[in-house]
Amino acid sequence: MSANAAAMNSTNVRKAIGLAWHRLRFAVTGALAPGRAVAAAMRLFSTPPRFAQPAREREMLATARRFEIDSAVGRLAAWRYGEDARPAIVLSHGWGGRGAQLAAFAPELVRAGYQVVTFDHPAHGASDGREASLVHFMRGLDAVVRHVESGGAGVAGIVGHSLGAAAAGAWLNENGRAIRVVLVAPPTSVARWSGFFARRLGIGEPVRRAMQERFERRYGYRWDAFELPQSVANVKGAALVIHDEEDRDVSFASGVALARAWPGARLVATRGLGHNRILRMPQVIAEAVAFFDGSSP
Repeated sequence: MSANAAAMNSTNVRKAIGLAWHRLRFAVTGALAPGRAVAAAMRLFSTPPRFAQPAREREMLATARRFEIDSAVGRLAAWRYGEDARPAIVLSHGWGGRGAQLAAFAPELVRAGYQVVTFDHPAHGASDGREASLVHFMRGLDAVVRHVESGGAGVAGIVGHSLGAAAAGAWLNENGRAIRVVLVAPPTSVARWSGFFARRLGIGEPVRRAMQERFERRYGYRWDAFELPQSVANVKGAALVIHDEEDRDVSFASGVALARAWPGARLVATRGLGHNRILRMPQVIAEAVAFFDGSSP
């Protein structure tokens, strides 16, 4: 067995053991101490995973100018490509990700005449925080847009990936801004994701429901506000949805449903790119640039 195969096998074993432990834990606490089970479920649901940053991301960030943004959800680490007087395209990464994951979009967008601002959402990468949620992502995105606009530049568009795409859509739906967005592999249901999370960890429906209700009270949003068609009822900006048919993390059906519900949205389907590699593909980046330039619908 190679060293890489051995390491992967070891990681898979640790994940399986961890999953079994959580299932046993929730089976016991859900029956004997449901309040503790709800608190534990909330911590797990709002704690993003951390991954080592690959060399290609560090190299991409080395070509940008780093700065920081104070926000209602803590200090955000951000990077800028291009001249800061140009119209801006803001990049919004997904759950467990980093702003650098979308940095492959920057060179072509800068060549097209934009500045590009990418950032780490709360509790991700180099930004502050220990917990995150769709609401944290919305507030982080809002802080970045306001920061760009306070410097005198307009925000011409947003590229969002996964939860970062959901946050972009929810933020636009809430404030009615007419900003063009490219939504890559967008999920469309917080409730459905929480159900998957609960089943995977052996969390019973009463505990899952109580967790949802506590989150709704804490953040002041009902989860059904983030479900189709409510989640796009007030959107005004044009949208390009790009989703891979073989995405194993967010079902292709989610992208199809969002494109149908979003007024005037266009869907681009890819195949064989999965959930993350799609962010580095030249054809995907070209579609985004053409969309922002107005040379495609």
